[in-house]
Amino acid sequence: MKVSVVIPIYNVAGFIERCLLSAFNQTYLDIEYILVNDATPDNSMEIVNQTVAPYLGTKEIAIINHPKNKGLGAARNSGVKAAKGNYIFFLDSDDEIPQDSIEQLVASMGDYDVDVSMGEIKVSGAKRSSYPPLLLKQGVYTDSQKIFDTYLRKQWYEMAWNKLIKRDLFIQDGLWFNEQILHEDTLWSFFVASRINSLAVCTAETYCYHIQDNSITQKKSIRNTESFYFLIEEIIKESKEKNFLEKYPSLLDYLEKMRVYFIKILMQNSFDGDYILIKKQEVDSLFAQDIWTVRRQTLLSRLKEKYLTIQLKHK
Repeated sequence: MKVSVVIPIYNVAGFIERCLLSAFNQTYLDIEYILVNDATPDNSMEIVNQTVAPYLGTKEIAIINHPKNKGLGAARNSGVKAAKGNYIFFLDSDDEIPQDSIEQLVASMGDYDVDVSMGEIKVSGAKRSSYPPLLLKQGVYTDSQKIFDTYLRKQWYEMAWNKLIKRDLFIQDGLWFNEQILHEDTLWSFFVASRINSLAVCTAETYCYHIQDNSITQKKSIRNTESFYFLIEEIIKESKEKNFLEKYPSLLDYLEKMRVYFIKILMQNSFDGDYILIKKQEVDSLFAQDIWTVRRQTLLSRLKEKYLTIQLKHK
């Protein structure tokens, strides 16, 4: 079984060698490596070429060059389109993986032809408490409703990396990354979790996630805020079309947490006061129409709402 490791590259000169060496030294052998140069402005590609050189002829390595910067989602999509493997593994270029990462994820499938296999992560550069551990036991899950429910309950990670994902989910089912937004992992993983029929879980650490202070996930901007609003809107739209709100009670809590997080983004950044009020009204309108009519807010949600409203008045 061939695995395609897709590595987007943009402004990672300080990390890309470490990333590539961890990928090239895997104990699992049937791997192709697809490196996507997303028009990086630094000397990352010089380091890539130097690092790749000793492995040419012994490793299956392809480099794709974007003529202009398109973003992480587009880089991943380009990698998948060029891939020939049965499964895709996304590796961010400032992270690394243990030598037996791919081998462990493949082994966790057993004899099952699973849609997704995922492992535990090791976090570096941030408190581990910020990223709760994988809460599912090792094994293969074949109940699609249970798989989606465990996702909604935050029992496994929404990030695209550290998973073996069947390539057919992209090619046949159209589960591509939205290239116009940030938070693309959140929207993508929601669609994946709601549609897959099988999931393999490996409780070994198969990915080392390095938190960078200047990473895109650590910064909040107008685009960041608008993207997060868009994904809430899209998730609500999909949930209504598929009747998820009636089928999965945990979805209500999942969405409410997203709304609260969205308001926190507004509160914790130096946005114009009028912009904050407008965006809060917009997201509340989404929920008033589609969510709160299904079930009244829980006591906890109402308390959080009161707290955030008080903060907003004093901003």
